[in-house]
Amino acid sequence: MEKLIFLFLLVALPFVVYQDASALTISAVPVKQEFGANEWIKVNVTIQGYNGGQINWIAHRPDSTTISGILDQEIKSGRAIHQIIRTADDNEFGPWSINYAYGGSSQTVHFNVKPLDLTIITDKITYYEPDTMNINITSSYYSPYAKFAHSYFLDFYDQDGNIVKGITEIEVKADQPSVTYHFPMLQFAKYNPPGLYKLKIQYFNSVKYVPFLLGDINKLMEISITNSPTYYPGSNVVLDLTFSKLIASSGTIKITDPLGNITSSQFYPQSVLYPLTLKNLPKTIGTYNFEIDYAGIIKTGSFKIVQNPLGLPNIKLDIFPNKLNYRPGEIANFEIQLSNMTTNSISTWVTSPNGNASQTISLPVNTTEIIIPHKIAQNDSKGVWELYVNYDGIIKNSSFYVDGSPIDSGEILDPTQYNIPTFVSAINSTTFSFPTGIAIDHDNNTYVVDSGNSKIKKFDDKNNLLVSWGDTGSSNGQFKNPSGIFVNENYVYVVDSGNSRIIMFNKTGSFVYSWGTYGSNPGMFQIPTAINSDHRGDLVVGDTEQGSIQLFDTKGTYEDKIDSSSVDGASFSGIKALAFDSKDNLYAISTDDKILKYSSIGKFLNWYGSIGNEDGRFNNPSSIAIDSRDNIYVADTGNHRIQKFDSHGNFLWSWNMKGNGQGEFEQPVGLAIDAADNIYVVDKKENSIQKFALYGGTNKNILPRWIENTAIWWAEGVLDKKDFSQSIRYVVSQGIIKTPMSQSDIVKIPNWLKGNVKQWYSGQIDDNTFWASIQHLLSIGAMKI
Repeated sequence: MEKLIFLFLLVALPFVVYQDASALTISAVPVKQEFGANEWIKVNVTIQGYNGGQINWIAHRPDSTTISGILDQEIKSGRAIHQIIRTADDNEFGPWSINYAYGGSSQTVHFNVKPLDLTIITDKITYYEPDTMNINITSSYYSPYAKFAHSYFLDFYDQDGNIVKGITEIEVKADQPSVTYHFPMLQFAKYNPPGLYKLKIQYFNSVKYVPFLLGDINKLMEISITNSPTYYPGSNVVLDLTFSKLIASSGTIKITDPLGNITSSQFYPQSVLYPLTLKNLPKTIGTYNFEIDYAGIIKTGSFKIVQNPLGLPNIKLDIFPNKLNYRPGEIANFEIQLSNMTTNSISTWVTSPNGNASQTISLPVNTTEIIIPHKIAQNDSKGVWELYVNYDGIIKNSSFYVDGSPIDSGEILDPTQYNIPTFVSAINSTTFSFPTGIAIDHDNNTYVVDSGNSKIKKFDDKNNLLVSWGDTGSSNGQFKNPSGIFVNENYVYVVDSGNSRIIMFNKTGSFVYSWGTYGSNPGMFQIPTAINSDHRGDLVVGDTEQGSIQLFDTKGTYEDKIDSSSVDGASFSGIKALAFDSKDNLYAISTDDKILKYSSIGKFLNWYGSIGNEDGRFNNPSSIAIDSRDNIYVADTGNHRIQKFDSHGNFLWSWNMKGNGQGEFEQPVGLAIDAADNIYVVDKKENSIQKFALYGGTNKNILPRWIENTAIWWAEGVLDKKDFSQSIRYVVSQGIIKTPMSQSDIVKIPNWLKGNVKQWYSGQIDDNTFWASIQHLLSIGAMKI
């Protein structure tokens, strides 16, 4: 019986057990090489030569643990989709491997699970009872549908690790890549004492802690006072008050004079920096003590009234140069502002870096604001110079720098830089409401920020509207008071000022990405207004409420910043507009009416302008653009004009016809220049965009303002006759004076002509008569230029 059974097994074995393992192949391919932090793992498994039965698998996870199982029900025709159901709660981020085994064959597959990145940024370190903590949470995983989005859980702990009082756990949906939660501190401060705390944010099993301080509201108020130690009798005493926070509408100042008399008065600070001016003080010589009471905080100080040894008048005198750095051969302009006039002349001189003083020049004064020029000679020493002025015994000085290569007379005499722009076309859309920013792409499409309607409008080169997008709000693609705009080859970047962010779209208006939130940390904004890009593609963003210009890559990743600096006048409290020239020098309009110039690596180079309505000065400038020749154009909004400067910041001309016709402006706020050197001007008040050709066959030249200035400054003894002769040579070259150009180096100009120049400058002689007289003097040999 045993032999029969044995034979049966020998016969049956080949049909049941035998299998050629070498004919089996296992192929395992993950559906992607990197799975998301909260994503199931899927692997396509194929077995060539599958003959039934189960497939064994074992997965090696990043923390060195393993999980295993079998595939049997899922196999069809030797194919299976292997799914490992997991979530980000498992914290298994990093490299995985799965080994599959069947019929003596095996195959191992490798892939990666992305980590769950969690970044928390708060807007500051110390908070007080009335504050709001702005908590920005950024994660690598989110769901745009709130219904399916997971949540961040926020809890607060004291420094001993105990949950704080009065605050329950906060749940915030992760329905955007970056969300901001605004947490009011009022309830927190009501139940918890001042001190150190921690904010805990948990997302799945990822946990981040952010420390912060709850300050004592009773110690919040701080006052600092700066003032001059001495004043002359009859002078106004100015106390510069600095408050850490305005928490009361008024304060009281009590003054005790040298005789013991006490006077009290109210003051009403409007900002944290408040100059308190004390007028009509007694003229008693001696020490005055004062006491300031604001919101229960008391500060004391003193000042002295001393005898004026020179009997000088009570005059405030300020000097404002038109820029910081000058080249040899340039003319530096200094605006002198007087609080009142006491005499009709002012004297001026300069000192060189070696301390050598120039000859003193006396100039007439008939207004409280005058311009004093100084011609820098071609061979003047490089370094720090000082300009001095003496007005009725009051002496002030201002520093300026001489550096760089000397200018060539050809730069000044090139007539094309004085071209009058030619009107081309206009977009007078009745649907505009306070347009602001403008940008032109490489196809000559125009993008306009229609701020009042919270929209971006795109026009073709024939001014036909192509597409419009946006509305009011804070969601993706929505705006609150949008301002600046920049366009590159692929994307449109819009400065969403009211939402403190930058929004990125494609060129048809589809939302792509946004970055930024309210705060003062890197990558955060307060009131951003301007954006532009250098030739490398890096983006720069200006903010009217921050003393820094931030640099980002094209995807909004923070890279660096340019900070305000007190060195050489490079300070600013905010930026309103930005532009780059062909060498990637950066130009920024600051909130204090200056243009700041930086090199391509962020080194401060120069500043131009100051507040005023004279040539080269500004009143609330709001936009800047640069043409292909590196000439600079500024929308001088408060003066209703466009000003043009050369690449060194020297004024060339202004275009200042106030009105609503062609070439006229009411409130120019936006500028852009296309590749053909056409300039586009946005007029916010007129709701229009005008286009002008800067160069071309139909452009006419204007008589540069420096012609008149050079003439009057020669007549007043500031410039010499060679400077005046250069202006005459320019007029001859433009055909205004018909006479052969002399090749002689001899300059001959009669001294009595200075009287005629003064009459011409003041309007007593018209242009035609003046130039005709110059032509006559040249023709008879009385003048040689």
